[in-house]
Amino acid sequence: MAKNKKSGDGAQTIEGKSADTAKKKKKTSPLEFLQQVRNEALKVTWTSRNETMVSTVMVLIMVAIMAVFFFGVDQGLRFGVCNALPIDCVSSNN
Repeated sequence: MAKNKKSGDGAQTIEGKSADTAKKKKKTSPLEFLQQVRNEALKVTWTSRNETMVSTVMVLIMVAIMAVFFFGVDQGLRFGVCNALPIDCVSSNN
């Protein structure tokens, strides 16, 4: 049975074992475990080939859009820094 325990600040705490921790866990055999894994795997809903292709194309389009966006931001910052600071921003290839 749970015991009531008073702490120094007037609050009460209840100590004891809960119903979940009081039960002993049943050990499963390896064969039973594999059967449970197989049953859970059968519950998984897999995407169709069409859904996978559409998602892949959408990701590739977003990657291209983000590449163009970051290229524009990079060039804008380069232009701003090169005009704001008295440095030579032209790279020379030797």
